[in-house]
Amino acid sequence: MAEVRAEPSTSALVVVDVQNDFCHPDGVFARAGFALTGLAELIVNVNTLVRAARDGGRPVVWIRMEWSDDESVGVLAERSRFLRREGLRAGTWGSELVDGLDVSAEDLVVTKQRFSAFYRTDLESRLRGRGVTTLVTAGVRTDFCVESTVRDAFFRDFRVVVAQDATASYVDDLHANSLRVMNTVFAQVTELAPAAEILRGGGDPT
Repeated sequence: MAEVRAEPSTSALVVVDVQNDFCHPDGVFARAGFALTGLAELIVNVNTLVRAARDGGRPVVWIRMEWSDDESVGVLAERSRFLRREGLRAGTWGSELVDGLDVSAEDLVVTKQRFSAFYRTDLESRLRGRGVTTLVTAGVRTDFCVESTVRDAFFRDFRVVVAQDATASYVDDLHANSLRVMNTVFAQVTELAPAAEILRGGGDPT
Protein backbone atom coordinates (compact mmCIF):
# COMPACT_ATOMS: atom_id res chain seq x y z
CA MET A 1 0.00 0.00 0.00
CA ALA A 2 1.24 3.46 -0.87
CA GLU A 3 1.73 5.76 2.09
CA VAL A 4 1.52 9.45 1.34
CA ARG A 5 3.18 12.03 3.55
CA ALA A 6 0.25 14.38 3.29
CA GLU A 7 0.73 18.06 3.98
CA PRO A 8 -2.65 19.30 5.25
CA SER A 9 -1.60 22.97 5.26
CA THR A 10 -0.90 22.78 1.53
CA SER A 11 -3.74 20.47 0.48
CA ALA A 12 -6.56 20.99 -1.99
CA LEU A 13 -9.72 19.08 -2.90
CA VAL A 14 -10.04 18.08 -6.56
CA VAL A 15 -13.47 16.73 -7.62
CA VAL A 16 -13.53 15.13 -11.05
CA ASP A 17 -16.45 15.13 -13.51
CA VAL A 18 -19.51 14.89 -11.25
CA GLN A 19 -21.65 16.10 -14.16
CA ASN A 20 -25.12 15.26 -15.38
CA ASP A 21 -24.06 13.33 -18.48
CA PHE A 22 -21.70 11.17 -16.44
CA CYS A 23 -23.87 10.69 -13.35
CA HIS A 24 -27.57 11.48 -13.81
CA PRO A 25 -30.06 8.75 -14.84
CA ASP A 26 -31.08 10.97 -17.77
CA GLY A 27 -27.50 11.63 -18.83
CA VAL A 28 -25.93 10.44 -22.07
CA PHE A 29 -23.89 7.70 -20.39
CA ALA A 30 -26.89 6.21 -18.62
CA ARG A 31 -28.84 6.25 -21.87
CA ALA A 32 -25.96 4.35 -23.49
CA GLY A 33 -26.15 1.66 -20.81
CA PHE A 34 -23.55 2.98 -18.35
CA ALA A 35 -25.62 3.71 -15.27
CA LEU A 36 -24.02 5.10 -12.13
CA THR A 37 -25.45 3.68 -8.91
CA GLY A 38 -25.30 5.43 -5.57
CA LEU A 39 -25.41 8.99 -6.89
CA ALA A 40 -27.12 10.36 -3.76
CA GLU A 41 -24.42 8.84 -1.54
CA LEU A 42 -21.68 10.14 -3.81
CA ILE A 43 -23.05 13.69 -3.54
CA VAL A 44 -23.22 13.44 0.26
CA ASN A 45 -19.65 12.18 0.50
CA VAL A 46 -18.26 14.76 -1.91
CA ASN A 47 -20.00 17.49 0.07
CA THR A 48 -18.43 16.13 3.27
CA LEU A 49 -15.03 16.69 1.70
CA VAL A 50 -16.05 20.14 0.46
CA ARG A 51 -17.11 21.19 3.96
CA ALA A 52 -13.85 19.89 5.37
CA ALA A 53 -11.88 21.88 2.81
CA ARG A 54 -13.82 25.03 3.63
CA ASP A 55 -13.29 24.45 7.37
CA GLY A 56 -9.56 24.16 6.73
CA GLY A 57 -9.42 27.11 4.36
CA ARG A 58 -8.24 24.85 1.55
CA PRO A 59 -9.02 25.29 -2.17
CA VAL A 60 -11.88 23.35 -3.78
CA VAL A 61 -11.43 22.54 -7.47
CA TRP A 62 -14.27 21.28 -9.68
CA ILE A 63 -13.14 19.51 -12.84
CA ARG A 64 -15.53 19.42 -15.78
CA MET A 65 -15.19 17.65 -19.11
CA GLU A 66 -16.88 19.30 -22.07
CA TRP A 67 -16.51 19.86 -25.79
CA SER A 68 -17.60 22.68 -28.04
CA ASP A 69 -18.17 20.47 -31.10
CA ASP A 70 -17.75 16.95 -32.49
CA GLU A 71 -14.22 17.57 -33.75
CA SER A 72 -12.93 18.45 -30.30
CA VAL A 73 -14.00 15.02 -28.99
CA GLY A 74 -11.21 13.54 -31.08
CA VAL A 75 -10.45 9.81 -31.26
CA LEU A 76 -12.65 9.22 -28.20
CA ALA A 77 -15.66 9.58 -30.51
CA GLU A 78 -14.51 6.48 -32.36
CA ARG A 79 -14.46 4.42 -29.17
CA SER A 80 -17.56 5.95 -27.54
CA ARG A 81 -19.82 6.54 -30.51
CA PHE A 82 -22.69 7.84 -28.39
CA LEU A 83 -20.60 10.94 -27.71
CA ARG A 84 -20.90 12.01 -31.33
CA ARG A 85 -23.25 14.95 -31.70
CA GLU A 86 -24.27 14.73 -28.04
CA GLY A 87 -22.91 14.45 -24.56
CA LEU A 88 -20.91 16.89 -22.47
CA ARG A 89 -21.35 19.72 -24.94
CA ALA A 90 -20.59 23.23 -23.74
CA GLY A 91 -23.65 25.13 -22.60
CA THR A 92 -25.88 22.06 -22.19
CA TRP A 93 -27.53 20.53 -19.12
CA GLY A 94 -25.39 17.43 -19.56
CA SER A 95 -22.13 19.29 -19.01
CA GLU A 96 -23.34 20.96 -15.79
CA LEU A 97 -22.39 19.71 -12.34
CA VAL A 98 -25.17 17.64 -10.78
CA ASP A 99 -27.65 19.31 -8.47
CA GLY A 100 -26.94 19.08 -4.77
CA LEU A 101 -23.20 19.65 -4.87
CA ASP A 102 -21.94 22.36 -2.51
CA VAL A 103 -20.44 24.59 -5.17
CA SER A 104 -19.34 28.12 -4.29
CA ALA A 105 -18.51 31.04 -6.56
CA GLU A 106 -15.13 31.16 -4.80
CA ASP A 107 -14.20 27.64 -5.92
CA LEU A 108 -11.93 26.95 -8.86
CA VAL A 109 -13.38 25.38 -12.01
CA VAL A 110 -11.15 23.70 -14.59
CA THR A 111 -12.54 22.51 -17.93
CA LYS A 112 -10.82 19.67 -19.76
CA GLN A 113 -11.30 17.78 -23.02
CA ARG A 114 -9.50 14.54 -22.16
CA PHE A 115 -9.50 12.15 -19.21
CA SER A 116 -6.73 13.78 -17.18
CA ALA A 117 -7.53 17.11 -15.55
CA PHE A 118 -3.92 18.16 -16.19
CA TYR A 119 -3.89 17.56 -19.94
CA ARG A 120 -3.87 20.88 -21.81
CA THR A 121 -5.33 22.78 -18.84
CA ASP A 122 -3.99 25.33 -16.36
CA LEU A 123 -4.73 23.13 -13.34
CA GLU A 124 -1.10 22.65 -12.35
CA SER A 125 -0.27 26.35 -12.49
CA ARG A 126 -3.37 27.26 -10.50
CA LEU A 127 -2.49 24.71 -7.82
CA ARG A 128 1.17 25.73 -7.69
CA GLY A 129 0.14 29.38 -7.46
CA ARG A 130 -1.75 28.54 -4.27
CA GLY A 131 1.11 26.56 -2.79
CA VAL A 132 -0.69 23.23 -3.09
CA THR A 133 1.42 20.05 -2.76
CA THR A 134 -1.18 17.47 -1.64
CA LEU A 135 -4.36 16.61 -3.55
CA VAL A 136 -7.38 14.91 -2.05
CA THR A 137 -9.29 13.53 -5.02
CA ALA A 138 -12.87 12.39 -5.57
CA GLY A 139 -15.33 11.99 -8.43
CA VAL A 140 -16.07 9.83 -11.46
CA ARG A 141 -15.20 7.71 -13.33
CA THR A 142 -12.73 6.02 -10.95
CA ASP A 143 -11.07 3.87 -13.61
CA PHE A 144 -10.92 6.56 -16.30
CA CYS A 145 -10.84 10.25 -15.40
CA VAL A 146 -10.03 9.93 -11.70
CA GLU A 147 -7.17 7.48 -12.27
CA SER A 148 -5.83 9.46 -15.23
CA THR A 149 -5.81 12.64 -13.13
CA VAL A 150 -4.19 10.87 -10.17
CA ARG A 151 -1.42 9.43 -12.35
CA ASP A 152 -0.71 12.81 -13.92
CA ALA A 153 -0.64 14.45 -10.49
CA PHE A 154 1.89 11.86 -9.31
CA PHE A 155 4.05 12.46 -12.39
CA ARG A 156 4.06 16.15 -11.44
CA ASP A 157 5.23 15.34 -7.89
CA PHE A 158 1.99 16.10 -6.09
CA ARG A 159 1.15 13.90 -3.13
CA VAL A 160 -2.24 12.33 -3.81
CA VAL A 161 -4.92 10.90 -1.52
CA VAL A 162 -7.98 9.23 -3.05
CA ALA A 163 -11.15 9.29 -0.96
CA GLN A 164 -12.54 5.93 -2.05
CA ASP A 165 -16.04 6.56 -0.62
CA ALA A 166 -16.31 9.68 -2.78
CA THR A 167 -15.43 7.97 -6.06
CA ALA A 168 -17.67 5.93 -8.35
CA SER A 169 -17.73 4.08 -11.65
CA TYR A 170 -20.08 2.05 -13.84
CA VAL A 171 -18.41 -1.35 -13.39
CA ASP A 172 -17.69 -2.58 -9.86
CA ASP A 173 -14.68 -4.70 -10.83
CA LEU A 174 -13.03 -1.89 -12.75
CA HIS A 175 -13.71 0.53 -9.89
CA ALA A 176 -12.11 -1.83 -7.36
CA ASN A 177 -9.16 -2.65 -9.61
CA SER A 178 -8.50 1.03 -10.25
CA LEU A 179 -8.41 1.77 -6.53
CA ARG A 180 -5.93 -1.09 -6.05
CA VAL A 181 -3.70 0.15 -8.87
CA MET A 182 -3.68 3.75 -7.63
CA ASN A 183 -2.89 2.51 -4.12
CA THR A 184 0.29 0.75 -5.25
CA VAL A 185 2.36 3.87 -5.79
CA PHE A 186 0.39 6.68 -7.43
CA ALA A 187 -1.71 7.62 -4.40
CA GLN A 188 -2.90 6.55 -1.00
CA VAL A 189 -6.46 5.27 -1.14
CA THR A 190 -8.28 5.90 2.09
CA GLU A 191 -11.75 6.19 3.59
CA LEU A 192 -13.74 9.40 3.75
CA ALA A 193 -13.00 10.47 7.33
CA PRO A 194 -9.19 10.55 7.16
CA ALA A 195 -9.33 12.25 3.77
CA ALA A 196 -11.60 14.92 5.22
CA GLU A 197 -9.29 15.33 8.20
CA ILE A 198 -6.39 16.20 5.91
CA LEU A 199 -8.45 18.99 4.35
CA ARG A 200 -9.43 20.30 7.77
CA GLY A 201 -5.77 20.55 8.65
CA GLY A 202 -5.31 17.33 10.62
CA GLY A 203 -2.83 14.50 10.23
CA ASP A 204 -1.94 12.13 7.45
CA PRO A 205 -4.34 9.39 6.32
CA THR A 206 -2.53 6.50 8.06
